[in-house]
Amino acid sequence: NKFSSELLRPTITGVVVPVVSIALATLVSTTVNVLRQRQVDLRTLVNKEACELRLLRRVVFGMFGTRQHAGRRARSLALLCGYVEQIMSECEKGAVDRLQEMQLSGGIAANELDRLSASLHGVDGASASRQGSVGYADDLILSLIGHRSERVSLILSVFPVAHWNLLIGLSFSICILFLLTSNQQVLQYLNSIQLKFLFATIVGVLSNTGVVCWDLSDPFTGTFSIEGAGTQLADMRVCLREDIREALTEAEDTKTFRSKLGGVDAFITENQSGEDGNYVDLNPSSRYGLLSTLYFHLLTGPYGATVRYVGETVAWLAALLRRRIDAMRSKLRSLIYSHRWPCVKKRGNEDSA
Repeated sequence: NKFSSELLRPTITGVVVPVVSIALATLVSTTVNVLRQRQVDLRTLVNKEACELRLLRRVVFGMFGTRQHAGRRARSLALLCGYVEQIMSECEKGAVDRLQEMQLSGGIAANELDRLSASLHGVDGASASRQGSVGYADDLILSLIGHRSERVSLILSVFPVAHWNLLIGLSFSICILFLLTSNQQVLQYLNSIQLKFLFATIVGVLSNTGVVCWDLSDPFTGTFSIEGAGTQLADMRVCLREDIREALTEAEDTKTFRSKLGGVDAFITENQSGEDGNYVDLNPSSRYGLLSTLYFHLLTGPYGATVRYVGETVAWLAALLRRRIDAMRSKLRSLIYSHRWPCVKKRGNEDSA
């Protein structure tokens, strides 16, 4: 008792308890501040990406808004829609584990913006209706890639297991030190009920602090989750899919014209766009053929504006002519299967059956 009163207890209360308490308080405050600030930064970056994606969608219409570029517009919007879906998947539960697996496999930097940027420097970029929009789109893509890099870095910036083990060890040390300090034969100021209440208070505070840290460790789960930040992109995905369908409809009217003038790189079909609008890349060997190469040099030459003007005019006339031909075909078909030629109508019904 004399050793406990004169040496052990003053050492615990005067040296050990302050050191452990200061270390635990510093680590806990740093952990909570870093994790909370990470969530705020992630939400800010997602909002920035959403705003810039809307601007990029308008820029795509500025570059490829005419009928001649309907195929290019469909492909660019499909790539943009794929990137929106990628952001939504990276803001869901389990995104940290998926990104860590991608980081180990080396494919974390792959995204649809890379292919969209590549298309701006080939035939597509040279034949764009507004050349100023090409540079603006490239700047937006560069900014989006920077935002995604910061967002992925923040998601993957997790504390190691040793950090959490240290917090747990310090918490247990506080509890053990309390038991050692209160282990006296005569309780001068506290009775047993008060000691139990104080010990329960310490355990409760440490447990709640641990729950808060654990909740903040994954930004897309728990009470402080920011999973809802990515749901704002759902409306944009719907708009992009509608734009893709509209572009594919316009592309069908001038398919023959564009395949002859612009080559394979200027056309996209429904099969190439995928069921969900995801673009499937073409064979690189057939991308820049002889016709596409000549077309590229014509667009980048001194008569590029004239070539674009002629292309837009021919595309509009081709679409108008196709509509007239389709209308004449429908009228002729209805005339053939009318009541004037019952035998032909009967034969047509048998063939259709």
